[in-house]
Amino acid sequence: MFVMTIDQQGSRTSADAVPGVLAALEPVAAVVGFARTIGDEVQGVLADPVAVAEAVRRVAVDSDWHIGIGIGEVERPLPETTVEARGEAFYAARQAVEAAKSAPAHLVVRTGTERSSAPEPASADLPASASAATPAAHLDFAEAALRLLVSSLGELRVQSRGYIGFRLDDPEATQTEIAESFGVSQQAVSRVLAPGTAEIIAGAQGLAAHHLGLAEGARNVD
Repeated sequence: MFVMTIDQQGSRTSADAVPGVLAALEPVAAVVGFARTIGDEVQGVLADPVAVAEAVRRVAVDSDWHIGIGIGEVERPLPETTVEARGEAFYAARQAVEAAKSAPAHLVVRTGTERSSAPEPASADLPASASAATPAAHLDFAEAALRLLVSSLGELRVQSRGYIGFRLDDPEATQTEIAESFGVSQQAVSRVLAPGTAEIIAGAQGLAAHHLGLAEGARNVD
């Protein structure tokens, strides 16, 4: 199971962004829906790694957040809200979001079981097959892919992120349709989409989902 805990960056000097991010996360398939916990923090429980990667992308499109992802067990039966929930995935997500405040792209992925030793840096030479990677390596790959996703979106203006999100939510949409939705020219949308940023984001999202699933699966086997 996956728990996502996200905390707004610079909340003391910025407007409350929680309502906006909750609206952005509403389409994501969650087993315990995303909701405000305390202050400017939001939390949700997910079972599908594809949904986790999608949620990260939606958060990164919406605004700037510290993102913590915990992988582990969640006590059953599942409650209606996360504030009533317990389990190692929640503990891992709490550690992750705190670590995210000083981490690249403000994102960290952790499991409920701490690694026995510090992970080795991910090698440029990827394993010949996914099954050849260790559980720790899958975590590293998932984290790296999600950080690429967040960083790539972070280089864009907020409205430009919206163009990317629209394209990924509706791949069949034309640039003209996207432009009409945002009240801008087709040329403005083209300047953002032409470099292939949407494809980079989609690739990072898919790669992250793949390795999140393998990390959870390997952990369950162990």
